[in-house]
Amino acid sequence: MNKPMHQPPRMMQNVFVLLLLAVFAVLSTLLVLMGAQVYRSTVARAAATNDKRIISAVVRSAVWAQDGGEVRIRSYDGVDVLEIVDQFEEETYIQRLFCNDGKLWESYTSADREFDIESGDTLCDLEGFKPSLVGHMLTIRLTTPDGEESELEIYLRAGGADA
Repeated sequence: MNKPMHQPPRMMQNVFVLLLLAVFAVLSTLLVLMGAQVYRSTVARAAATNDKRIISAVVRSAVWAQDGGEVRIRSYDGVDVLEIVDQFEEETYIQRLFCNDGKLWESYTSADREFDIESGDTLCDLEGFKPSLVGHMLTIRLTTPDGEESELEIYLRAGGADA
């Protein structure tokens, strides 16, 4: 007589394998979501840092490029303007940096032309631009769109900035 062979119940084994796969899937998903959040916050911090570096580099480059000229600060309709006067052959040109409507503006015109606050090129987003000049030390207080303030100090190497 042949007895039928009984297979041991595999139900518990199958449930354990499925449970193990489910735990692996949930943990993998959580790990991917956490990694994506860390990536987003890192990119946001890097973008904010880059914006600050770009603003200070733009201002510093503009001042140093024309460092041989006269540097002065004027106010037009309540807007503080950093002016860099440059003599080229027999013509006089003025480069102006100022903040208007939440943007940093640059204007480069002949000294013969009257300054218009609406003319020029926008360089980047900026809420505040407050220059001051003491001797050869140019100090500019910058306010970024997110409200963070920083101070940029530039020593004028060759210019006639004696105020």
